[in-house]
Amino acid sequence: MSEQQHEEVEGKPEAKEKIPELKKLTQEKIRLAKKLGLIDGQKPIEGYKETEDYKRIEEIDMRLWELV
Repeated sequence: MSEQQHEEVEGKPEAKEKIPELKKLTQEKIRLAKKLGLIDGQKPIEGYKETEDYKRIEEIDMRLWELV
């Protein structure tokens, strides 16, 4: 985040409330993606798109789009 963007976020109360949620969702998405083998150069587990974890990643993505 650039310095200017950071200053703009700090000036808006609703933006301050979004930051903890953004961080929490991002951490959860990374954890689930690692579990499914989707990042860090791993081979994805077979049938990962049908798992509850992958469905949760999709839900997180939708919420992240809403927040940013």
